[in-house]
Amino acid sequence: MNKIQIEEFFDADKERPLSLVYLQCKNQPNEREIMTKYCLETNEPANQRVALEYLYSNGLFQQLGILIEKNRQSDNKDNQMWGKMYQILCERKKIATKQLKPSTPWKHLNAIERLKIEDDNYPILLLKSLIYIYTFFDSNQYGKIGTYKARINGYLSEIRDPLLHELFRMRINEILLVYHWKRNELILSRKYGYELLNTLSNKRKIIDVHNILAQGYLFESYEQSYSHVTSALAIAESIQYERAIYGISNYTLPFISSYHGETQGITTEDYAEKAHVALANGDRNTCIRLLEKIEDKTPFQDYYLGKAKRDKDLLVNSYRRFIEERDDYFYARLPLEALKELDI
Repeated sequence: MNKIQIEEFFDADKERPLSLVYLQCKNQPNEREIMTKYCLETNEPANQRVALEYLYSNGLFQQLGILIEKNRQSDNKDNQMWGKMYQILCERKKIATKQLKPSTPWKHLNAIERLKIEDDNYPILLLKSLIYIYTFFDSNQYGKIGTYKARINGYLSEIRDPLLHELFRMRINEILLVYHWKRNELILSRKYGYELLNTLSNKRKIIDVHNILAQGYLFESYEQSYSHVTSALAIAESIQYERAIYGISNYTLPFISSYHGETQGITTEDYAEKAHVALANGDRNTCIRLLEKIEDKTPFQDYYLGKAKRDKDLLVNSYRRFIEERDDYFYARLPLEALKELDI
């Protein structure tokens, strides 16, 4: 297949729809180059709106910032509103979850509630719902996401632009992958996960999907978990994504390996996972010593300590916290499993 030249898309008297440009250059070696240039140079208001989602979905945040400003300065009221929505989405991305203040996610909701949105403006209504859902993610209220499933699918069915529909559908699938995982509905979670692996081109998102699938196989198959976590790590290393490399190497890989007792050659810089490795190696005293240095323990750390001490109260507390604080029915299985082992 001959490489399409960027100039082919800029010599027409009338701008082509972004979805048509995407269709013509999809899977080309210079697809992203063409699309990024077209997203930034298009003057057609509808194209400028769809371009926001293309750049966001592909993790092109520097270019997205330029386009957000262009939309916010537009004479088109719709474009101004889209610009505000994506500004909120970008602000959320810039703040690591651990650094979020409790009030931060809800501040974003206050900002969008002040916007006047028409009942038939389905893309904006969908974006508004996505911002609500991400707020629930950031505050560990996964159960509330279920109340939005029918709504967002209804809005999606009304979106006619084929590229925007495809990009939004993948975003919804990303949400459902996590939602069903946290609800311990693993067949559904994997359905969305494998569909995403077959459709995503953003390697950072592919890493995230492998990472979640790796954890989702924790209780069933070490081989499946290990396969997904090593796939995630290999992709992260291939694109030199240091944040993912660090997270996978120091958290996901040692966590999965320790749970299955496969700790040979496993190291980690994280204190809690060092304790988990020690526990897996039968060194309960080291596990206890490491964990008792941590003041504000997570439900995971309560679980590790409860297992090391064989303390039912700590394990019950871990289970309660997974459910009440994190709405996490998948990882609540860890302390339940440990409690059953103590009763044998």
